[in-house]
Amino acid sequence: MKKYFLLIGPKNYLFEKGKFNTEYGIVDLRKAKVGNRIKSSAGKIFYVTEPSILDMMHKASRGPQVVLPKDAGAIIAATGCSPGWRVVDAGAGSGFLSMFLANLGCKVYSYENRKQFYEVAKKNVSKFGKDVTIYHKDISKGIKEKNADLITLDLENPEKVLKHASKTLRIGGWVVVYSMHVEQVKKVIKELKKYNFSDPGIIENVWISWQSKGEATRPRTHLGHTGFLTFARKVGP
Repeated sequence: MKKYFLLIGPKNYLFEKGKFNTEYGIVDLRKAKVGNRIKSSAGKIFYVTEPSILDMMHKASRGPQVVLPKDAGAIIAATGCSPGWRVVDAGAGSGFLSMFLANLGCKVYSYENRKQFYEVAKKNVSKFGKDVTIYHKDISKGIKEKNADLITLDLENPEKVLKHASKTLRIGGWVVVYSMHVEQVKKVIKELKKYNFSDPGIIENVWISWQSKGEATRPRTHLGHTGFLTFARKVGP
């Protein structure tokens, strides 16, 4: 993974070392270190710091719709996902969820059936991620890994993967399905009942951001809903 710096100033930028043109003048990072205070050629002040995984995701390429940090955080909170967990993630999409979980300290195995999205995810992981293995495979045909702690599914027809998930997960392990609509949630719940999973839980994770401009403070004008998360735990062999 390449070394990047986050510049915090009138506008935030993610750069490697070098000289860069910005709308606030030229910024010289050739001798920069974390903690430095840098003045651009236009006299604007920037501070050099280490980027977080979320900062780097802003620089990553995007193909299909991604699982946003609010939903990734809900997955971690609901399952107790911890450093050292073995995680199977499908479909990889742009690789955002895989990178987020790997940054937590998980060993992630990611499946993506569509060639164009596989290439996007592979590129992102090579530049910004760590400890992620990506397969260009259809996970509905089977899962290579065993004794996984967590399986996350964000793909078409996730119910077709649940029989494989039941064989791959350790007892006590979790499966989490991200769905765009309730009809898909219903299919997933119906299929879960065929295997040794606990009663599923379903959440709609709505995130409402607020803004403060002048003397007016109000919610931002956007839709806080992204999708539904269905959780179930393997309770028997």
